[in-house]
Amino acid sequence: MLDVVNRAYVLLNQSLSYLFYKFVNLLVEMKRLIVLLLNCFIAILLNNGVASAQLKQIAQIDTVGKAIYADNLDNVYLLSDRDELLKYDAKGKLRWRYSNNRFGKLQSVDVSDPMRVVLFYADFQQVVVLNNNLNEITSYSFAKDGNLLVSVIASANNNSLWIFDRAQNMLIKLSSNFTEDTRSANLYQLFDVVIDPKKLVASDQYVFLQQKSNGILQFDRFGGFVRELPIDSLSDFNITSNIIAYIKGDKLVNYNPTSFESSQTKLPLLPPIKQVAVGNKLIAVLTEKAVFLLSDNP
Repeated sequence: MLDVVNRAYVLLNQSLSYLFYKFVNLLVEMKRLIVLLLNCFIAILLNNGVASAQLKQIAQIDTVGKAIYADNLDNVYLLSDRDELLKYDAKGKLRWRYSNNRFGKLQSVDVSDPMRVVLFYADFQQVVVLNNNLNEITSYSFAKDGNLLVSVIASANNNSLWIFDRAQNMLIKLSSNFTEDTRSANLYQLFDVVIDPKKLVASDQYVFLQQKSNGILQFDRFGGFVRELPIDSLSDFNITSNIIAYIKGDKLVNYNPTSFESSQTKLPLLPPIKQVAVGNKLIAVLTEKAVFLLSDNP
């Protein structure tokens, strides 16, 4: 009888030891899992924070101007204080130039299509379209239509244009021959305020209307209102592959208007920075002294 009790006691001790061993291993594995989850969480935070890519200067343009643009072929366009448009290649070499003093102040330049650069002279309601060598292809005057009062325009696919008509308070898409294709609803009826636009940009899927005081309105490619984006107080922004890029201090912020995720890339330049233009693999930074061409793959 005593032997049976002793054997049971030994088996019980062995079982308890085994269970304790398993319990300790379980705690170790749980600790490893917690550490792994924490690392993943930190990685996600870093991905939505400052990006790890290191931008480096690849060229410098020792010319100052009032606006900078970059196309998807990494050509850089500088608008001088005299409204002369200068086109540089990705190495900072001047290739072409264009000036026109017939239509007053050049309000906007759209280089989203490098083969069809669209200029807008708001004071004269005049559009001028240039080819990739900055030679004039065509021009059109909105003043021909007494019902239109265009305040901002944007180049769209298939050689079309989006315009904002202040007279009717709506977006209108024009075909390549400047006839109406589609239009949005009256934005005053949507928002109960008169829209005061600052900039209009079109991507493949969306149209973005920046207001002078109340942020950015997002529309679909048919002019239907989608949402008001939760970003405001922007002096300027770019659209690249449906991603909004803008400057915040010494950082370039990339904001996805669909997922609402954002990332930041530190610029290797000291503020103040006047403007940033994002190309394909190149970022052009306009300062008071020069234009700096940056890339994370020099």
